[in-house]
Amino acid sequence: ALTKVTMIGNDLRLDDGIGTCGKDGQSVPVGVGQPTLRMDGLTVGGTSA
Repeated sequence: ALTKVTMIGNDLRLDDGIGTCGKDGQSVPVGVGQPTLRMDGLTVGGTSA
């Protein structure tokens, strides 16, 4: 899907919530966010005809 990105906005936002990823009792804080993206030719919910 990354090859379908044609434009990237200048509006990066990160989620204010605190998330963690972990394994075997170890954890590291993580964040989630991205700018607005324009994607061409992306199939959502099915297969292309």
